[in-house]
Amino acid sequence: MILSVSQLTKNFGGLRAVNKVDLAIAPATIHSIIGPNGAGKTTLFNLITGSIKPVDGSVRFRDRDITGWSPQRLAKLGVARTFQRTSIYARLDVLENVALAIRSREGMTTSVWQPASAERRVRDEATDILAKVGLRGREAVLAGNLAHGYQRSLDIAIGLALNPALILMDEPLAGMSRGDRETVASLITMLRDTLGLTVVVVEHDVGMVMRLSDRITVMQHGTVIADAPPAEIRGNEAVRNAYLHGNFAQ
Repeated sequence: MILSVSQLTKNFGGLRAVNKVDLAIAPATIHSIIGPNGAGKTTLFNLITGSIKPVDGSVRFRDRDITGWSPQRLAKLGVARTFQRTSIYARLDVLENVALAIRSREGMTTSVWQPASAERRVRDEATDILAKVGLRGREAVLAGNLAHGYQRSLDIAIGLALNPALILMDEPLAGMSRGDRETVASLITMLRDTLGLTVVVVEHDVGMVMRLSDRITVMQHGTVIADAPPAEIRGNEAVRNAYLHGNFAQ
């Protein structure tokens, strides 16, 4: 497994937001995590990506203990995260947004002066990444002027600039039109099928999750109630009961 979580637990005061969660993510797959608001999905993401620390349990990436590592340290190891709200720099153009991420990865942001050859290499790599996510021809557009769907594509490009093996996406389809959701869904599939990356997704669009995912984990009240391929999730009695009681977004 490229990522494994064992007995991960987090309390907020008297509330146990994540309760002894076990999770195993296979390489080069799309693994989705679904559940109602308050199920613990985003808290689990925050624990995995080092935004908060668990009270118990462990996180391992490629069999290396990364529990509590900072997001910056994880990025250098090959773990990237995108957020529900994009992390783009609205006043910079599209190419420069990706170039900044490449410079950060290469440790080039601490030096004011860089050889022209190094800058050309950065811009060539940024251009190549933008082509992969469907933003060729928009390099000079201010990021803040992009349509919402293209902003999400740029956010994914920034994640790719960190050269990850694993990308965690927090509600990548949130607030999008149907057409934009299809575009971003195609990008997520491309990350797996063309680039060979592992993608972990928290998402409320259950229909899209069923289409995209190789495996789905269902959380409720901080615990895992099901973990299986989509076909088995559809037929899982505990999940069906949760749907019938309106606990999951349709």
